Amino acid sequence: GGGTLPCCADSQRLLCLFEACKSPLSVAQSRMPPREEELVGDEDEEYDEYEEEYEEADEYEDEEELNAAAAAALSSPGKAAAADPQQSEDEQVVTEEITEEEEEEEESEEDNEVAQDWSALRLIPEHDHITDILTQLKDEGRKQLTVLLLGKSGTGKSSTVNSLLGEKAAAVSAFKLQPDTDSSTTFLRQVTASNPELDGFKLKIIDTCGLEDPEAGDTVNYTALQRIAEDIKGVQVDVVMYVDRLDLYRVEPLDKRIMQSISETFGRKIWQKTLLVLTHGNLPMPPPGTTFETFSDRRINLLRKAVRGTFFKPALPAQLVENSDACKTDPDRCRILPDGSRWLVDLWGAAADMALGSKPYVWSKRLSKKANNNFKWLIPIVAYGQYMAWKTLLQPYVQREDDKQNDLDEAAWVQKAAERKRLGIGPPLKPSPENSWRLEQMYDDD
Repeated sequence: GGGTLPCCADSQRLLCLFEACKSPLSVAQSRMPPREEELVGDEDEEYDEYEEEYEEADEYEDEEELNAAAAAALSSPGKAAAADPQQSEDEQVVTEEITEEEEEEEESEEDNEVAQDWSALRLIPEHDHITDILTQLKDEGRKQLTVLLLGKSGTGKSSTVNSLLGEKAAAVSAFKLQPDTDSSTTFLRQVTASNPELDGFKLKIIDTCGLEDPEAGDTVNYTALQRIAEDIKGVQVDVVMYVDRLDLYRVEPLDKRIMQSISETFGRKIWQKTLLVLTHGNLPMPPPGTTFETFSDRRINLLRKAVRGTFFKPALPAQLVENSDACKTDPDRCRILPDGSRWLVDLWGAAADMALGSKPYVWSKRLSKKANNNFKWLIPIVAYGQYMAWKTLLQPYVQREDDKQNDLDEAAWVQKAAERKRLGIGPPLKPSPENSWRLEQMYDDD
């Protein structure tokens, strides 16, 4: 009780001693198993973390199921609607939203395309008439006119592009000895006129390569068709111009194969937006027995017949074109054909009518016609059936007919021998089977 208080050094010494005595106890406690309250706390934390991960996985799976349902609705909308009407309605809403978004993106991409000033429009002699047609399109809410040209090489596609633009924008070659390196070439022009109603209107012309393969002979260039289809994917085409020549007398087999290939690659729907354009329309001397009008109508009908089928009859309006500088003009300096029609004004008018007549054509892969391989397993069965039909039916019938003919021939020779014997003449010289075959070949060749 009467002792003195420890000094600061002694107090520090006592505190260190206390900590040293305490540390073994804390180490032992750390080595002891955790208490039940601590275990329960850890399990709750792990369960909460697992529940959060499970909820995130559920959200991801729901999103995947929604995307898969939308894809299934695109591929087979009828089945989806029959399985669950409410679900099909939701999927249809999703697909419509996706389609609207894609169309908005395409329109925004077209708006963002850089167009050149269409200064050559003012230099075209038919400037006033073309301006009126473009103004009509602008009044109908059209911001752009997109034209796609298809056809063989040497028919005048590039020359028609230059006539539409009023400038030598596309390269023109008289002889096509090698295939084109580019499948398509796009020309984008924007009208900058003093008239505010027409200012900003765009003209987009897509010129394509020839659809025949000059290196392989009279064959279709299927590679070029596929490349053209990929080039115009997502593009809203207002008018398709199938270009051919007027000064031809018939539709060649290659032309028919090209038309069929266009239907298989782009779908037959493309012909509903197609305008037949026949170049070399300045026909000064039609064939004998015809006039300019009758020959033109006959040529147009031949092309239409090559495209149309039994149950497929697109309109296919036609326009005659003369891209040569030697084309005659009327007092208003408008280029005219032998029948007096203003072909460039009529061509622009027909293009505008085609653009306003129906919705634009948009290519997608589902429009391409693919080979149906579902019945390939029937090929060996059909081949075996044909063989058995020949073996059991046709071959015996042919053999019986040959035997009948041989009997008739033998009877004829016997009759000739009897007749010659009655007349006191020697027997007839009957040819051997080998000589008979040679004589038949000689008569067949004659």
